[in-house]
Amino acid sequence: MSSFSPPYTLSLTNSLTNEKSPFVPMEPPEVRLYVCGPTVYDHAHLGHARCYLTWDVLVRFLTVLGYTVRYARNITDVDDKIINRARQAGCAHQQIAETYTQSFHEDMAALNLLPPTDEPKATDHIQHIVDGTGALIESGHAYVTPSGTVYYRTSSKADYGKLSRKPLDDLKSGARVDEDPEKESPLDFALWKSMPEGDPDTWESPWGKGRPGWHMECSAMNAALFDSKLDIHAGGADLIFPHHENEIAQSEAWSGHAPFSTVWLHNGFVNVDGEKMSKSLGNFSTIKDVLTRYDANVLRYFLLAHHYRMPVNFSPDGLDGAKNRMVKIHRALSHGAEVLGLVSDVVAEIKPWSIGHDDGMVASFAQALSDDLNTPQALAVLDKSISDLNRVAHDQADNLPAVRKAFERALSLFSMLGFRRDLMFVVDGLPDELLPALQALAQEQNVELGEGENSSEAALEVLIQARLDAKQSKNWGVADGLRNGLTALGLQLQDGPDGTSWEYHPIEGKADTAAAVAEAGQKEPSSVSL
Repeated sequence: MSSFSPPYTLSLTNSLTNEKSPFVPMEPPEVRLYVCGPTVYDHAHLGHARCYLTWDVLVRFLTVLGYTVRYARNITDVDDKIINRARQAGCAHQQIAETYTQSFHEDMAALNLLPPTDEPKATDHIQHIVDGTGALIESGHAYVTPSGTVYYRTSSKADYGKLSRKPLDDLKSGARVDEDPEKESPLDFALWKSMPEGDPDTWESPWGKGRPGWHMECSAMNAALFDSKLDIHAGGADLIFPHHENEIAQSEAWSGHAPFSTVWLHNGFVNVDGEKMSKSLGNFSTIKDVLTRYDANVLRYFLLAHHYRMPVNFSPDGLDGAKNRMVKIHRALSHGAEVLGLVSDVVAEIKPWSIGHDDGMVASFAQALSDDLNTPQALAVLDKSISDLNRVAHDQADNLPAVRKAFERALSLFSMLGFRRDLMFVVDGLPDELLPALQALAQEQNVELGEGENSSEAALEVLIQARLDAKQSKNWGVADGLRNGLTALGLQLQDGPDGTSWEYHPIEGKADTAAAVAEAGQKEPSSVSL
């Protein structure tokens, strides 16, 4: 019996039981984690970012709790989509796989994702796939068709369907597989796929030349790395059926060990106009595209602002709102470093506080993540620590120990969520020269700015909230006066489900004067607030 006791008990919602319960690994403090990786036939999109960023936070939090995590994330480098892309391009499928594997690694590094402990590739485990397929045939869980394709016999496992928890008839109608008259059941799935004579993208097997089935690839890699015994298996919700359901069936039948994984975790979709973002639908934005417009911390904040199990609606307004938050966070941290005389290289070396640090905010942060990775609540604690840093750096700038404590606390929470420290010194926000005009607008509309609102971003945040309050109380004159005044300064507001976002477009000759405010104040308010 292990004596390991983490400072907080992590509770996770297990897709297998549909219940939230305390996480207890098989051999604490060791944690065996496997995440289904990408099929590398194109650049990664925001759906991939959401998935792998979620499990990056999980790995980070498990580590600060004191666990030792062996984290495997595979690369599917043989697949019909890869082969088809290669044939269209007139090159070997290995070239397509290598190109997009490198692209994937670039994206993960840009997003500051921790590299996995193991990154197995399907093509490196062909023999494991053949061995496992043979074992399943021998035990009666699989059968060979006359054409040489090997199928898993789903009727051989009494609890098939336990992950998706749907009636078998529903699963049959939803099975996304090709019709094959040689199959015993529509639910049976390929472990080894026979290919026509002369197909160059094949491997030898006892049943003839062919290619591995997608589901069997992950089971073989898990057998090689973890002996088919996992603490956590994670991936996107779209993998629950058929991929993860089939992994469970073949892995448990092959190894004789159940459960294959103690805990199953699934993240929600990234949606566009109500539909899941995917390459097949053609409605995806690549990570590279998004990072040309927003920095990696903005994308991380945007995704973590939603609980991992819930869907995320992709929208420029949501990203703009996340950008506004990150500007405030970056500015507070860079200002705190400036007050303390810390250059970026020194800040990079500061170690985060431990999760057991005697501090109320750290405790609240840990409690949030311990509750099924509640990242929205953890971000709220980070935001609170940033407000505290702003207050201390302004009111107690001469009290360096107090500033240092507030700075290190905020930096620790910032780092535990995986934000990039180097980006905190690249503040893309409102110029300080705009502050007098914002103060004049506040005075014009009788909005009180506190002592801490001594930067353009802080003042703007107060004015935006004042406008929202005016709209709620149907005080259209104040609401329109604030909006008109901000528009006159080059600030365009956009209301959305995630709050009010803004964009700044400087207006020649007016950005740093109160004249624009006075001019805007002379406009007649509209009858309905915009």
